[in-house]
Amino acid sequence: MIPALVLAALLVLLLWVCAAAPAPVVAPTAGTAPPPGRRGRSRPDALDVARMVERLATVLGSGVSMSEAWSSVARSLPPGELAEFSRRLAAGSTPRAAAGPALRGLGEVASLQAALDVCARTGAPASGVLLSLAQALRDLHDAQLARGSAFAGPRSTARILLVLPLAGIALGTLIGVDPVGVLLGTPSGRALLVIGCALTAAGWWWMHRLLRSASGRPRVEVDPSVVLELIAGPLVAGVPLAGAVRAVGEAIHPTAAGARLCAFAAALTAGVGPEAATRELGPSLAPLREAALLSHGSGADLAQILRSSAADSRRMLARGAEAAAARLAVRLVLPTGLTLLPAFVVLGIIPTLSSLLGGAFEGGTLLSAGP
Repeated sequence: MIPALVLAALLVLLLWVCAAAPAPVVAPTAGTAPPPGRRGRSRPDALDVARMVERLATVLGSGVSMSEAWSSVARSLPPGELAEFSRRLAAGSTPRAAAGPALRGLGEVASLQAALDVCARTGAPASGVLLSLAQALRDLHDAQLARGSAFAGPRSTARILLVLPLAGIALGTLIGVDPVGVLLGTPSGRALLVIGCALTAAGWWWMHRLLRSASGRPRVEVDPSVVLELIAGPLVAGVPLAGAVRAVGEAIHPTAAGARLCAFAAALTAGVGPEAATRELGPSLAPLREAALLSHGSGADLAQILRSSAADSRRMLARGAEAAAARLAVRLVLPTGLTLLPAFVVLGIIPTLSSLLGGAFEGGTLLSAGP
């Protein structure tokens, strides 16, 4: 009776893990009902915020004030966090102060705050800056979806492989022997059970570390590609490079990128050439250095170069995720071969053979029953 219950439990667990493969992520849009099973979803995503920002930019383009534009956006949104957020902004609040629990800490809110600050500091038309921001947020949302899809396969593979040792026990029970009885009923069997569980736990930990290190991405308040877009906005309006960079640096202060931008702007104002002034920008702002040098040497449109670099950066997020997922699929072979396959042998194969041959474990040796 006990082996049958154990088998049933193992099979249920196996089916659950196989059925738990992540499905393609489809982000519901603002203003639509959440899909079945997701009622109560109140945390907007990047696409929701992008659509709100795009509506705001469109309304501002008609010549109304910022307060009137936020009021119009609030009326157009369905009841929820974004509508409340828009109403608070229409009343004169800042994006950071207006953000509720579902929006607090989101990079999209920080990006919106920075965009509005840059427009206020430089006089750049808010409509154009916000339209560029909305497109950037859409691209970042698409890159995040691509990242989730790229890692869906390795995550499913890891889940299924973790059930491999249990599958060995289930297989032995299915062919009519009693590996559970061997594992629980003899001293050597219990030793094998401990070893097998330890190997399985080590495999889980190893795979979990690999997944986290491969799929993790440093969290930043304002994405570097959005920083490039924010610098390009004032440049289109005729603001000098030093003024545009200083405004963006102060808007995203006190981040490390903000400090570097302020130092860059100070160097330009002091008459330092772009090559020397951009040396301390860091890897995340390398496109700004390249664009500044190209524009300085050729007179090319710096705003267009920055926006092209920003778009390339967002496209590379998706390509980088696909490459990381491919490398992860190869790396998962190591924990499989060194922990999960030995656990499969220890928990499934050896007890099954012992029970099938009528032997027992004594001193760690499998003894056949004899003729």
